[in-house]
Amino acid sequence: MTQQEIQEKVNTFMTDRLEYDPSAIAPEAELKRDLGMTSLDAVETSIFIKRTFGFQPDRGAIKTLVTLQDLYDYIEKNS
Repeated sequence: MTQQEIQEKVNTFMTDRLEYDPSAIAPEAELKRDLGMTSLDAVETSIFIKRTFGFQPDRGAIKTLVTLQDLYDYIEKNS
């Protein structure tokens, strides 16, 4: 899967499921500060990754990522 495909799937999840503001979705957006990611959102994101990309993120890995680009890169590296 290409980085572009990963970005599209993640961005759609972020806006549709987590209901983040589409105008705030950008690679440099910080998950907590700019998007307001909560612990529950991180759990939902882990489930989304498992179902969509076929691997279980390391326990707590999502919480350590800072930007959306970090999330894209993490998925690309591990899938």
